[in-house]
Amino acid sequence: MRMTELIGGFPLAAAMLVSVGFVTASTPSRYVYDSSHNDNHRWDKREDAAYRRWEAERNLRHIAYEQRVIDEQRAYWTWRHEHSDDRG
Repeated sequence: MRMTELIGGFPLAAAMLVSVGFVTASTPSRYVYDSSHNDNHRWDKREDAAYRRWEAERNLRHIAYEQRVIDEQRAYWTWRHEHSDDRG
């Protein structure tokens, strides 16, 4: 393979990698199990926004959901079941 062929393929490869990154970023990455209510929740942008709203209402510093103690995780899901996405 000549150097010009190698360099010529670079923009195409870069474009493909970028598009894969956008698809990955826009799809849900995981589900979280809520043991108190025995259901699963898709953790996406909307769930993250609700979680941050819950933290702000309680004057809690932001930390990842997984780092919260189990009692706080359960408190979040109790609150979440009472607050739909249409409330700001």
